[in-house]
Amino acid sequence: MLLCIDFTGEIAKITGVDNKKGELRIVEAQELNVSYLGEYLRSKTGKIKEIRVSAPMDKTFHKTFILPNLKGKTLMEAVKNEVIKAFGGNYQFEQLNLGETVASGSKTNIITTTAGIEIKALQEMSQVFAGSSLKPGLFTTYPLALQALLEIMGLLSEDEAVGFVEISHPRSRIVIFKGKEIRVTRELPLAEGENEPENSALAKDIYRTVLFYAESFPNEKISKIVIAGNSITSEISENLKQKTGLEIFPFNAQPFFQGTEDNSGVYPGCLGLALINPDRFRFKFVPLSVQEKRKTRKRLSLFSLILAIILLVFTSVIFRLSLDAKYLNGYGGGIKGEITMKEDNMKGMAWELVSHSIENSQPRWSEILLELAAVVPPGIALKSMTIRKIKNGWSGDVCGSADGQDEITSLVFVEELQNNFLKSPLFTGTKVVEKKLEGEKINFKITYQLKS
Repeated sequence: MLLCIDFTGEIAKITGVDNKKGELRIVEAQELNVSYLGEYLRSKTGKIKEIRVSAPMDKTFHKTFILPNLKGKTLMEAVKNEVIKAFGGNYQFEQLNLGETVASGSKTNIITTTAGIEIKALQEMSQVFAGSSLKPGLFTTYPLALQALLEIMGLLSEDEAVGFVEISHPRSRIVIFKGKEIRVTRELPLAEGENEPENSALAKDIYRTVLFYAESFPNEKISKIVIAGNSITSEISENLKQKTGLEIFPFNAQPFFQGTEDNSGVYPGCLGLALINPDRFRFKFVPLSVQEKRKTRKRLSLFSLILAIILLVFTSVIFRLSLDAKYLNGYGGGIKGEITMKEDNMKGMAWELVSHSIENSQPRWSEILLELAAVVPPGIALKSMTIRKIKNGWSGDVCGSADGQDEITSLVFVEELQNNFLKSPLFTGTKVVEKKLEGEKINFKITYQLKS
């Protein structure tokens, strides 16, 4: 059984799914207080093959950034800086590039979507399974699990936004998607005892969220709202349809999951977890304590391998020493003569190499300085330059700082400098080996070699 757990505050929504001949069947569905989850897991020992978990939505973030067309590690650093500015440094996050968009002229920007979970919340979820023999194989967020579900159901569109509302106690949740982007996430209190449609506070909160989206993205519209949950009433659905003017679709998992005929005990977040393909899924989070344990196991494995190699070498040495001493002495005498002859040849070659090196011991200073002036763009200030002789020529490093209007512009300056070095007819093997952010400036160090 695949056990999927959707954490919502103090409540955990649990769904057990069996996969028989490609058909998914819900075999268990219930809500538990998180404090009873450990006891539940122990009662299911041997029946559970895998566990997948989604974090409480109020402990997560989802945001899309549009950034300059940077490459590799430079882009990752730019995204990290933007995430810290928007949400602080208390999150583990993952990112996925969605493509490029035209900025101005021939320049393009990168569209990057991100999702994160609070480090503390991720650790607390991991601790829930401390006493269980089976640990979760996947931690992610509720909106990302929903996205996997809606994508397979064919409800997501790159052209129009889609809203999904799960009505439950004590909190309802609404998520608005557009294609691969998670645009809006919000938790709503479930109002009880409101039987009159016009007084439905929940419908009003959903409507306010739709209006917020319309104000945030004025050139876009929501095409439909899918509504799910055991607490759905016809009054809420009708009131929401009247207020928003949108089509309201009841959620139906029956075409994709067996055992959901009456939709009772159906938790969309859990169903989405069950449909995720772990091999292709980008937003998998690993608690820091689990990462540390993996590193420890890796170090122990490496230590065991090194120890085995040492024992093997030691055994080989003992075996060699046990050979006939006379044979070793005779063989050693022949080897010694051969080594002496090779040493004499190497000494002669070394003197020739030293002579050649002395003759070619000066770099082309005028060419270097002129080319260096050509490759340094505006916004870059060089602080130092070194050059040293190596076996195949000359190498060195350049240190300096990039001063843009903000850290993103400074990163672009460093990227431009590296590209100029790569295009230079004089320099080769250029790498940015150090980058350090200080306010809006970025201090850097670039290594290079001179072409021979």
